[in-house]
Amino acid sequence: MKVSGIHVRSIGLHRPTRWMSPEEARAAGLCDEDFPGDDLLRVQIAPGVPPVDMAATAAREAIGRAALAPAAIDMLMHAVCFWNGPEEWSPAGYLLRELGCPDGVGQVVNQGCNGMLAALEMAAGWLTLRGEDSTAVLTTATMVHDSPTVDRWRSAGYGIAVGDGAGAVVLGHRPGIAELTAVNSTTVPQMERFHRGALPLTEPTPALRPKVDVLARARENAALSTLSGLELQSLQIKAYRRAMARTLDDVGIGPEDLARVLFAHVGGAQTDALVMQQLGLPLSRSAWEHGRSIGHAGASDHIYGLERLITSGEVSEGDRLMLVCGTAGFHITCLVLTVGDLSPYDRYGG
Repeated sequence: MKVSGIHVRSIGLHRPTRWMSPEEARAAGLCDEDFPGDDLLRVQIAPGVPPVDMAATAAREAIGRAALAPAAIDMLMHAVCFWNGPEEWSPAGYLLRELGCPDGVGQVVNQGCNGMLAALEMAAGWLTLRGEDSTAVLTTATMVHDSPTVDRWRSAGYGIAVGDGAGAVVLGHRPGIAELTAVNSTTVPQMERFHRGALPLTEPTPALRPKVDVLARARENAALSTLSGLELQSLQIKAYRRAMARTLDDVGIGPEDLARVLFAHVGGAQTDALVMQQLGLPLSRSAWEHGRSIGHAGASDHIYGLERLITSGEVSEGDRLMLVCGTAGFHITCLVLTVGDLSPYDRYGG
């Protein structure tokens, strides 16, 4: 889907001040001895900070950078990833109140680590229908420190460690740091059970929140599925390739025209196999070199990567950036941003 007139006005982050390396985690008995330590360098951690408060911090920075009054925000869309508060409670209402947006509409997106890109797609449509004076803020947050259901070093899969973090985007019609030029999503329903395994679809009695173990659920899925592991992998790769090709066609460019590709921080091997090889680009054109010092911070990964590219001077006006992600469902979103005027970010440093 080609997009016109929708701009990323600014971005913001929650910035954890603590990190842990795989070596430190092994020494503390937090991860297995066979966890690969030659790819991921460290993960950022934020003990004791509620995810919605991290999201509020990121949103305040993004709103401030856009030189907006909070009351000017027409819609807030929050993408949840892991625990973001009690069931039947809306983090969107909490964030609108905390940010001082009395008249904003609040929405919640439940698409895991693809949540921010899915929110960008949905918000772009909402803003197009709403009119030229409308503005949206998109937020997301992940915090798994001491979680009873998410094991930072084991839950997400082999070699993937979940990092704590939060990101925010201000989206609107006025030019900013980038323009959204195309976005496409696709779903591979044959892979729905990959992240469910043999878990029941009715609520268990007594109440139970099962521990997240992606590899265990994948093994259960393999035992129950009529498709082989290779067939499932082929479906996934074809879906990524289809979403990326459609998005490039919408913009009228080829992979070689991309300055950088931002993927979820799930490891160099997965980034290369699922995305970079499909584009015919080297891993060095991805954002993994920076991502390996953050960990997989849920749907915030792309915002951390975008901030790094901007403040380090690695991109400039006119550059094309592809942001792509996939999550349980199996849902994939791909979009292309065209970098705009970055001069307001000069004062933020690297």
